[in-house]
Amino acid sequence: MTEDLWRGRLAETPLPLLLFHFWERRKSGALHLRGEAGERDFLISHGEQALAEGFFSEDLFRKRLMASRVLGVLQMEECANFAREYNISLPRALIERGALGSDRAFELVVDSWLEEGLPAFDWPDGDFAFEPEAEVRAAGIFAVVPTLEFILRGIRRMKNFNQIEACLPPETETVQVLSPGHAGHVPLTPSERHVLRLLRESPRLQTLYAESQVGRREAQRAVWMLLALGLAGVPRSPGKVKPPSELPSGGLDRTWSDFNDKCSYLFRYMSKEIGPVAMAVLEKALDEVRPRLAPPLQSLELRSDGRVELKPFPVAALNALQPDSKRTLLDILSEILVAEVLAVKKTLGNDHEAAVVKGLERVGESS
Repeated sequence: MTEDLWRGRLAETPLPLLLFHFWERRKSGALHLRGEAGERDFLISHGEQALAEGFFSEDLFRKRLMASRVLGVLQMEECANFAREYNISLPRALIERGALGSDRAFELVVDSWLEEGLPAFDWPDGDFAFEPEAEVRAAGIFAVVPTLEFILRGIRRMKNFNQIEACLPPETETVQVLSPGHAGHVPLTPSERHVLRLLRESPRLQTLYAESQVGRREAQRAVWMLLALGLAGVPRSPGKVKPPSELPSGGLDRTWSDFNDKCSYLFRYMSKEIGPVAMAVLEKALDEVRPRLAPPLQSLELRSDGRVELKPFPVAALNALQPDSKRTLLDILSEILVAEVLAVKKTLGNDHEAAVVKGLERVGESS
């Protein structure tokens, strides 16, 4: 993707993930879709969906009003002529001619826009292009639909279950419930909350599909929705975090120092995002690992800079450990790093997890 025009395929980045990506970054611009079913354009304003002139079909709007008998043919033709004569939008003409009240007209614009845009959630593939510089003056925007609400409605309405299945992890995978800051602002239905609760107890998808009271298909729909909204994610394999055993050689005291550089980086990253709460989050991650440690290592403590202190063990004494004990210690350090990275994911979401994994790799390279 270039800086001024991002391009890709929906088969690789489905529409819900694309919209959530722009929402999370509060992007503004025009998103153009082109597939076998046609073309769709969306205007995004600071991450939300903006309904503006040129981004919904006035022809479809007019046909829907007539099909639903909101307006008769003659009245619609009169308003359409008025719009052309004064070079104004059809909704404005309907309001100025007294055919519709302003709120009713805007509601119908939103309904028509949704009817036009929601089918794109079923597209299995197609090209997309995003133009960050595309803008519309505030006067041309009829309404703003929250992106999270739009994603919810789109996935709830999906009819292409093959597309839903294609977007899901294999049934053998486990899915982890996340707690991003926006979690409390997503209005899930009772059946969707049922799947969310079940996911906490039965993270393996095969088990969830078999046990869910909503049935396999609707459980898959709900899981896809949770994934698309960043409320759930597939746990990252520990192998994707560079373990301390791969760090430069130089004795376990050097490995311990490199490990602590990574811990310090994670703490600084979390502190920048969530402030003083970062210490409590990382301490909780360490507490979850602690019961699995050998008694001498259960005294691990987090220092105020995020580094791990080993009491009362002198770090230099690590080099005197037997080979098996050294291997065990390296595994423990890897487990602690993975636990802290997962804490980032649970607290901040998938994108922040990916960012800290890249950052940890750079810390390792600089050691």
